[in-house]
Amino acid sequence: MSGSSLDGLDLVYVHFHESAGKWSYEIVAGVCYEYPEEWVKKLKNAVNLSALEYQLLHSEYGHFLGRQINKFIESYELNHK
Repeated sequence: MSGSSLDGLDLVYVHFHESAGKWSYEIVAGVCYEYPEEWVKKLKNAVNLSALEYQLLHSEYGHFLGRQINKFIESYELNHK
């Protein structure tokens, strides 16, 4: 999750449990990766981009998110869970 505060990317690994129609959860791991200043600037400026520039940023941001998620998975040994 990343909000409008641009403080960082929040990632959580959660186990959800359902029993007799009632849901509960257990937070297994969680972290907030602070955005590098470069990303704060890029995201703040996104409203000023052309449609093409926005699409390119969208793709670049997706790759950034993927790297952060992989880092999270590796850090908390969540492979294959």
